[in-house]
Amino acid sequence: MNEPAVSNQSLWLRRLLPPVIVVGAIALAIALVSLRPQPESVAAEERVVPVQTMTVARSDLPIVIQSQGTVIPRTETTLVAEVSGMVRSVSEKLVSGGYVRQGEVLVTLDDADYQVTVSQAEANLLSAEAQLTQEQAQADQAAREWDLSGRPRENAPLLALRTPFLKEAQARVLLAESELARAQRQLERTRIRAPYDALVREKLVDVGQYLGAGSQVAEVFATDYAEIRLPLSANDLAWLDLPMPGQSLIGQSVPVELRAEVAGEKQKWRASIVRTEAVVDSSSRMYYAVARMQDPYRLSSGGTGTPLLAGTFVSASLQGRVLSGVYRVPPAAMTNDNQVMVMDQEQRLRLRPVTIIHADTNWLYVEEGIQQGDQVIVSPVRVPVDGMRVNPVQVAS
Repeated sequence: MNEPAVSNQSLWLRRLLPPVIVVGAIALAIALVSLRPQPESVAAEERVVPVQTMTVARSDLPIVIQSQGTVIPRTETTLVAEVSGMVRSVSEKLVSGGYVRQGEVLVTLDDADYQVTVSQAEANLLSAEAQLTQEQAQADQAAREWDLSGRPRENAPLLALRTPFLKEAQARVLLAESELARAQRQLERTRIRAPYDALVREKLVDVGQYLGAGSQVAEVFATDYAEIRLPLSANDLAWLDLPMPGQSLIGQSVPVELRAEVAGEKQKWRASIVRTEAVVDSSSRMYYAVARMQDPYRLSSGGTGTPLLAGTFVSASLQGRVLSGVYRVPPAAMTNDNQVMVMDQEQRLRLRPVTIIHADTNWLYVEEGIQQGDQVIVSPVRVPVDGMRVNPVQVAS
């Protein structure tokens, strides 16, 4: 009768033993973890970022507008022959790059036929003048004879005073004079002259070549001044005092500094804005101001200074209006969210929202957001965090 009871007790022991073992193991693990020695806590070292700073000061600063353009001569001319003939001589200065003075003879054509034409015109004039003298004498004689009749000269018929014959003789003289003048002009045109002080771009003829009227002789361009068309945006115009289209500023000063590299060296020239063009480029929506530089080839100044050659691509800095009481900081001081990095007295980075009234490639012009004497961080900071410690290196402002 006791065998079933013993059997039930064994069954309960088998069922309870696994949970007891698990609970015991967990309790033992907790005890071991809680009794292990705790490591000493070490405070994390604060990261210090090296930066460059500059001290800012409020001042009055001129706006400088940047542009660029190509130097073009004031005037370019293709010289042509106005009469036909064989080329007899060519000036030694008529070579590419040669400098010629206004009125200087560049090409001489064979003028024998034109000399004959002038002689014929002179002979015709002498004949016409002789006929006029004869007709004048006859008209005077007729007038005297009419006066002897006692009648008023106003009542005399035109033929009686030989008036039509006298006018015809006078007309022949005028015609002969005009023909002589034309023949002399044709003769003069056998000598092709420089229309102004110029440099020769290209020589197109040589000795022995026959030229017809209208044949091209040479290409020249003026050297008294050069011009540069400078594209400007609508925002640029807001900072510049430029003439209205159709107005000229010649004699006034709107300074422009031109820069280019010549023979591996950077060069500068002074110019000035003289006018604006009355059109807007339909593709770029840009306005154009025209800068002028006097004596670009340094020919009038005795050759001193580096010449600015036609066709040179130049960068231009235009002097704009003056901003009163602004701070100037480099673009590197600005973060992506339009804040300026400033170092406080505890050498910690502070982010300041600022008001920028103008920006160019080199500077930001700040009106509000920073103060006199602030140390602005001008070196790049990869991840700027407000309050992070920095190690400053002062740079020139």
